[in-house]
Amino acid sequence: MVSAIIGGLVTALFLIIGLWSSLDEGLGGGDKPENVTIKQAPAPSEPPETAVGDEGLSVGDVYRQDAPGVVSVDVTSSELGPGGGSGFVLDETGHIVTNQHVVDGAEEISVRFAGGTRETAEVVGEDPSTDVAVIRVGASRDMLEPLTLGDSDALGVGEPVVAIGNPLNFGISVTTGIVSGLGRPITAPNDYTIDNAVQTDAAISSGNSGGPLLDARGTVIGINSQVASTGSEGVAQGVGFAVPINTVKDTVEELITTGEVVHGFIGVKMFQYGIDEIVALTGLSLEELNGRYGLPANGALVSDVTGGGPADDAGISGGGDGEEVEGVPGVPVEGDVITAVEGEKIGASDDVIEVVNASDPGDDISLTVVTPNEGEREVELTVASRPEDT
Repeated sequence: MVSAIIGGLVTALFLIIGLWSSLDEGLGGGDKPENVTIKQAPAPSEPPETAVGDEGLSVGDVYRQDAPGVVSVDVTSSELGPGGGSGFVLDETGHIVTNQHVVDGAEEISVRFAGGTRETAEVVGEDPSTDVAVIRVGASRDMLEPLTLGDSDALGVGEPVVAIGNPLNFGISVTTGIVSGLGRPITAPNDYTIDNAVQTDAAISSGNSGGPLLDARGTVIGINSQVASTGSEGVAQGVGFAVPINTVKDTVEELITTGEVVHGFIGVKMFQYGIDEIVALTGLSLEELNGRYGLPANGALVSDVTGGGPADDAGISGGGDGEEVEGVPGVPVEGDVITAVEGEKIGASDDVIEVVNASDPGDDISLTVVTPNEGEREVELTVASRPEDT
């Protein structure tokens, strides 16, 4: 669906706490502070409308307010050589948030603050499934300017955003744009899916990875992570993606308190298009799809199932490489189709992924499944812990 992430600000195929909230005591790495706090913004009284400045902040205001809390992250590894990206200060104990793919495999990490001071950093925890990492520096508190975290669920398409980071290692820079889309699925470094990503046309490029995407109040609503590509033709202009901050909050808390994040897993690989999308792409009607292939009127098509996984144990099967349907290649027309989760109709794989991502290992999930040319059946399965790689 979306290509694997590879270092820097990656390219991907396009499918497309004021309040204070205390985190539990403990670190996944380094010394354990007695208290760790992050700043959470209150809900806005009114959403911004068309331009930064609707709530009193210009782009310059946002930059002056937040740039001191944005850092450049430099890494070295014997395998990949020098590299890096961006990050932002989370709290006054020295925790910094960045992308996992920025620090993946790093043997040495250093952070350069806006004032030019450089500090050595250590990894607290990494989560490739959400492309989030937490590192920590031993900087003095007067160097640490924590940014305030917002609410990505409150965003609307068309709202203004500001990106601050270190593109191409030129130095901390600012660009602006809008929220171009919401709820986008993007591919994580370990090839799993990150759901509900924020799409933006703010200019971001290699080096912006791990830097904050900010709303018109200057609160962080995402971590800039990917830009889209058009295959062999190169990067698509104005199509970037940020990991939503609400996902980041949960991940960061687990990384700081335990050093790792445990995700749910059911063991199915699904086709990138749902039934409705196949209808739109092929021009075939639902009746024609049913007549030719016995497919139901809605749902996500299963292309592969992990042997010994929850879905396999529940009797769900995939359609393999599939076949070409009116110009759409690889449609797994002989595999099972998931038409509902917990009784709620679903349109495509994203709906299933969202439910699984919100589940914990040990949770039970009810799926409605249709085998082509057969009736539907109810399947109960227990969510397992996600393997490191797909």
